[in-house]
Order: sequence, then structure tokens, then C-alpha cells
Amino acid sequence: MNRISPLAITLAFALAAPAAFADEAASDSSTIKDSAKAAVSTAITAGKNLLGGVSDGVTEGRVEAQGADGSIVVSSLEQLDGQVSVQLLKVETADGGNLNALLGFKNTTDKPLRLINLRMTGALLAIDQEGYSSAPLPGLVNPDDVTIPALTGVRQKFVFEGPVEGVQSIRLWGRDFEVKK
Repeated sequence: MNRISPLAITLAFALAAPAAFADEAASDSSTIKDSAKAAVSTAITAGKNLLGGVSDGVTEGRVEAQGADGSIVVSSLEQLDGQVSVQLLKVETADGGNLNALLGFKNTTDKPLRLINLRMTGALLAIDQEGYSSAPLPGLVNPDDVTIPALTGVRQKFVFEGPVEGVQSIRLWGRDFEVKK
């Protein structure tokens, strides 16, 4: 079945509206320009809000629904506290000058935990001595989710864009985990 997205409908309406008034405003090009600018701005804002709502809805749905394996989904620092301890176990320069960081996650609960949205912008960052951050490399080299079995821990390697000199900490959901000296 061929469906038209709400964004496409909003964009079509917003772009068609100025054309309906073009005859009246033919002598005033700035009015047409302003109308087109407002219509496109409204369409883009609606699209961003639509996509943001979809993303938030997916995360909220994943957090509220228990995983098929009985896991509890964790997507923020508040949910992490009291359930998972995090340690920065090791940092090293990888091939190509990127940074490898080995994080240890220990689950203190009697249910599996799944940390999600780790590749989301700003969720996981390497912070250097000068306060600059590097994001994890995009693609399959870094997981978006890490599952930690009940009452045990897992080690997970993350690769950050490099070169990163003098890494001071790895930041997860706003909390810094210092490099062991």
C-alpha cells in the first residue's frame, strides 16, 4: 500500500501556500520570498519535531518493554546508577592513530541489563587533557548496545576518532571515568 508520510504532506502544503497568493503579490517579490522562507522553515521544523518524536518514542518503548531475554534496558545515567558500575580499564593508541578504550561494566542486579544508544551523539566521548572530545567511530566497529548478564561484568572495547593524545577520561552519559594512572 502506497502511504504518504506526514512530513511529505506538511511540506507539500507549506510549499503550495505561497503559490496560491502569487498573483496578489506578483509586484512584491519580498512578500513571496518571505512567504516561501516561512513555509520552508515551518516544514523543516515540523520534520525535525517528527523525527525527534520518533527517536524519543523508540527509546521510551525500548526502556519500558522488557527484552526477550528478560533484560532491563538502560538509556541514561539516572537508570545506570545503582545497577551498573563502570570502570575505564585501559586506553591505548590503535592502528591508524585512533584510540581504543576498554570499559568494564559490572551488573549489580539479578537481571540482565542492556545499555542502549551508546553511539547516540554525546552519549560516549573520549576527553583529552585540553578538554576536547572525540566521538566513537561510526559504523559497526562500535556497538550501539551492550548487554551485561546478571551479577557479573563484561569488558567492551570502543574505538574513538583519533589521534587522541593525553586522554583524561571517557564520558558516558555525562559522567567522566578517569584513566587509571
